[in-house]
Amino acid sequence: MPILDESMLPADAAARRLRERYVAARFLQFPQPAQALRNTANVMRWARQLMDDDQPRQAAELLQLALEEDLSQQPLWLFLIELAYLDSDPGRYGELSDQFRARFPRAEALALIDAMGHRLLPADPRYAHASGTFILPDWSTPESELRDPLRQQRLHAALTEAMASHASR
Repeated sequence: MPILDESMLPADAAARRLRERYVAARFLQFPQPAQALRNTANVMRWARQLMDDDQPRQAAELLQLALEEDLSQQPLWLFLIELAYLDSDPGRYGELSDQFRARFPRAEALALIDAMGHRLLPADPRYAHASGTFILPDWSTPESELRDPLRQQRLHAALTEAMASHASR
């Protein structure tokens, strides 16, 4: 079964409610998952926040849950593809890139996906035509001129230190 498949979303109402309760409990920032997971920009921000908090698995889970709600959210696909590449996971990378290509056959990102695939899987014929040189994309960073990665890291460090200090009292 593909990593992302429309059939993964429950069809019956009881299973759907159970899934929504799971998402709301696992990701407190999404109390109304059916609508919230369709908000691409918000999902991107929270997934990036999870990455900044050293929780890449939870970020990937959030992205996958959001895509189960709406497979047309291209930035979330690209975020997952970038994660698979950075994790050096050739199986997941190949499957995600194949699914992305099938869903978005004219996407601008395909040449870069192929170049990344060529570097990760040099013997794979799917990527044999691709150039090996590229600049790693920043698909995992939400679109926002207000985002300052250095300031964000400092804030997280300060908050983590404050929480540790508070817990030790």
